[in-house]
Amino acid sequence: MSDRHRGVGADGIIVLLPATDPARADVRMRILNSDGSEGGICGNGTRCAAKLVVERGYVAPRDPDRVLIDAGARLLDVEVHRDASGLVSSATVDMGPPVFELDRVPVDRAHVRPLTLHMSGAAAEYQIDHRTAAFVSMGNPHMVCFLSEPAARVKLEEEGPRFENHPAFPQRINVHFVTVRSPEEIELRTWERGAGATLACASGACAVAAAGVALGKLGRRLRVRMPGGELLVRVDEPTGHVLMTGEAVEIFSGEWRP
Repeated sequence: MSDRHRGVGADGIIVLLPATDPARADVRMRILNSDGSEGGICGNGTRCAAKLVVERGYVAPRDPDRVLIDAGARLLDVEVHRDASGLVSSATVDMGPPVFELDRVPVDRAHVRPLTLHMSGAAAEYQIDHRTAAFVSMGNPHMVCFLSEPAARVKLEEEGPRFENHPAFPQRINVHFVTVRSPEEIELRTWERGAGATLACASGACAVAAAGVALGKLGRRLRVRMPGGELLVRVDEPTGHVLMTGEAVEIFSGEWRP
């Protein structure tokens, strides 16, 4: 289904299911990456799932503008925002708190060492170490690399698989290359485990924001610019939760007949 030449074309498939515990959640969601592996969390997909179940009336949420989605690794609280016609145009997802403990990301400490990142242009190589990289779990594992060079210069198709499958990451990893424009704005390029180079990664944007706040590189309110669009991310000071806001747009609907 995800094949971009012989299928619909997608980074992955989201399957919506009845909540295992209706007292805890309105709906359950499974993420299947384009390579067939099971994903942990999909922030962009969560907004789309919330739009679908609210507009189609698939569930009776606790209030008209809030849906609780059981994403397996986390329970996600989603607030939907409607346009003048009453349709859901965007949503804010409480992605929960970031996890920095290496064993819980998970990262194998025995294999953590500086990595050389190959880039195009005059600066052919860039050293990734503890000063420029952070490891974060948002329910799925992320490596965040802060660059002094433009992220556009990263040879993503070459470097992405090398980072994703590095022995330091027993469950593979999503890797993000970040150019900080200001404490309130970044540019982000992403290689996702199981899906490859993607136009946007919301859980990754949240991981970057959390890492940036923890390292003192970013403020708590952040505009994340990606090839596929923009997200607004806020790291809540009292709770430490990361809240992500972005659009939710239906492109088309159809019936799959394998």
